[in-house]
Amino acid sequence: MKCNGFTLLELLIVISIIAILAATIIPNFIGFDAEARLAATQTNLSTLSTRISLFRTKEGRYPERLEELLEVSYNDMGIERPYLDSIPVEFISLKQGSADIENQSYKDPLPGDGGWVYYVDKAKVVVDWDMPLDSKWGNAEGKVPSEW
Repeated sequence: MKCNGFTLLELLIVISIIAILAATIIPNFIGFDAEARLAATQTNLSTLSTRISLFRTKEGRYPERLEELLEVSYNDMGIERPYLDSIPVEFISLKQGSADIENQSYKDPLPGDGGWVYYVDKAKVVVDWDMPLDSKWGNAEGKVPSEW
């Protein structure tokens, strides 16, 4: 009687090939998450800055609070729309993101608990994270997000 199946040697060869492929592919994806979070945070910071500039252009003043970008609307070719539909998130402090806002004076220290800080007297938004990034952030190691 002939039994069909794989020999132990064949199974070991296939498992070895899978292990070699995993060892070469997985390290490429380990830093990908951190890089994507950095890029998203920097893009969202740029969006906030751009919307503050648009607010200044259309309203003739800077917003007194960052939430005004959600509340005040402008006429965009006959359509009334808010400057922002929602506050974008920053992904440095929390992996799932934080859209918390602190409206404060430039002279006050950063709370450092994540989200955004809007300096009312400078009309500037910064990431509420004033500690240098560690090695898990790849090329951004040592950079301070609040200085972007």
